[in-house]
Amino acid sequence: MDPPQPAALMEELVEEVLVRIPPDDPASLVRAALVCKRWCLLISGASFRRRFRELHPTPPMLGFLYERYSGVDFVQTSSFRPPHAFREDWRMLDARHGRVLVMDVGSFSPMDTEFIVWDPVTDGLQKLPILEFHPSSWSAALLCTTAGCDHLNCRGGPFLVVVVVTDVFGQRRTSAYTYSSEQGAWSEPITVQHHNDCILRLHRALVGNALYFNYELNTRILEYDLVRRELSIINLPSKFHGWHIVLMEAEDGRLGFATIQESKMSVWSRESGPDGYAGWAQQRVIELDKLQPVSDCNLPVSPDVWAIAYPPYVVAVADSVSVIFMWTDGGLFTIDLKSNQFKRIGEFISNFGVVPYTSFCTPALSVASMGDERPTTDASSA
Repeated sequence: MDPPQPAALMEELVEEVLVRIPPDDPASLVRAALVCKRWCLLISGASFRRRFRELHPTPPMLGFLYERYSGVDFVQTSSFRPPHAFREDWRMLDARHGRVLVMDVGSFSPMDTEFIVWDPVTDGLQKLPILEFHPSSWSAALLCTTAGCDHLNCRGGPFLVVVVVTDVFGQRRTSAYTYSSEQGAWSEPITVQHHNDCILRLHRALVGNALYFNYELNTRILEYDLVRRELSIINLPSKFHGWHIVLMEAEDGRLGFATIQESKMSVWSRESGPDGYAGWAQQRVIELDKLQPVSDCNLPVSPDVWAIAYPPYVVAVADSVSVIFMWTDGGLFTIDLKSNQFKRIGEFISNFGVVPYTSFCTPALSVASMGDERPTTDASSA
């Protein structure tokens, strides 16, 4: 067999370098595609896309959505920045499988307002039919419903929106409505009775074939079974009542939650026994005051970060990358559960929510259709 020609060998070496560009640095991939036609074709090829996904099997966290008084801001944690990073009069609800669920509001209530599914990478919007209801409290979740999807690059496929609402002052019941993009309409509600409690808008988790929503008093969790389309209530042990918890998928794939008590963060998992539910088990404990924060040159970390007036608490979890967002007097921090890396993100007001956004962003992979012309993609928007 003849040895490969120098040009072919060089192309192989270039591919070996480019395929190792971190997925949370899409701007570098775009800049590489702009070097020449050959590199653009290489990056846009099916073989490169396949290898890139195999080498980077987990979608990275590109940033997070932060709610301000006047709208929603996309805050970068990578080189990705959406074409419209700030959206006026939006309220964020959920982000999953590369898309974001928001609502365009004139008032805080979802009554007579529009739910919108937004793809920050493509900037595509899909407005849903208005859902008219009168809740005391409510929450919503978004997920991909493409059959057999690995959720690595499922943008543009069918999706499902689940809205849960509580009626605290009337019949004390929680109802669930679903919207299927394939059917293009809202379903009739299903209901379950509950005690006097409110659903938290930004606390939910997808674990297996069920969505879980947290009630305000942390005495119970709402479960929505996506297969059977049923609602049920999970009662929490009394020792958890009053704790500030954020639901998540635990390391063992079960329903879990993260919480902070004093200077210790703990992660709990729901256990099952031979007769079904067996309780909650503590999976791990992180002593926050022993972590060494990673300081950014523009975001210095005070050595007295734990000498604070108010106790820290968990505000969000990015399940797919095992990152927990935590607020302290010193600002917003992230903790990587895999590396125990502790990093300051910035100063953000604590009572506004955070929704992490994870997705692949490889716009350079589709620019080869420009014929013989040199690509002109703006790398700053990658």
